[in-house]
Amino acid sequence: MRQSVVRIMLSCLLLLVSLYTVKPTDVFACSCAGPPTVEESLERSAAIFAGKVTKLVGPKPKLMMSSADPVQVTLEVSEVWKGELAGMTELTTAVSSASCGYDQFAVGSEFLVFASAESGQLRTGMCDGTKLLSTAGKELTELGAGYPPDDASAQGESGPDTLAEGVPPGEGQNAGQSQFSLKPVLWGAVVVLLGAGLWLYFWRKRKRNVKPM
Repeated sequence: MRQSVVRIMLSCLLLLVSLYTVKPTDVFACSCAGPPTVEESLERSAAIFAGKVTKLVGPKPKLMMSSADPVQVTLEVSEVWKGELAGMTELTTAVSSASCGYDQFAVGSEFLVFASAESGQLRTGMCDGTKLLSTAGKELTELGAGYPPDDASAQGESGPDTLAEGVPPGEGQNAGQSQFSLKPVLWGAVVVLLGAGLWLYFWRKRKRNVKPM
């Protein structure tokens, strides 16, 4: 009986540890046919603009994270080539390039963004041609002169650059796949199980050693 209880306790312990340590695999690997030309991007993109990242909000931590979890990116738009955009514009992307997300966004850096529209929200990814503005000389030449955002006067009024709480999107391609919100709960359960197992073991041992009067 005692050995059965110990085996059950160890099985529960191993299950809890595995929940903490095992990382989810990517649902699929992203494959791009190749970077689109500027002409193709002008035709298929809902918005094309240049802007500086002012805020990144990573996906909320949960028990199982996915490479496709969304990152919310806020940019201060400086120039527009397609679309009607506000001075501060938000878009989303998958947290990892494994799910075709553009994972190079960084607060304070400027980017040339090619974005599509999904359910009324702008979205970009590694197959759309988005890149650092400093490396987009060829694209900027082909795009030519752009126009300012709708409320250019509002730029710079959003306060200091911010990296919001959540899974930090800038910690590599696998960011978001190793964060577990239940870590304190899991380790607490491990401690409780170990304590209960030790107590049960010594209680049974003591009970066997007590001789009847």
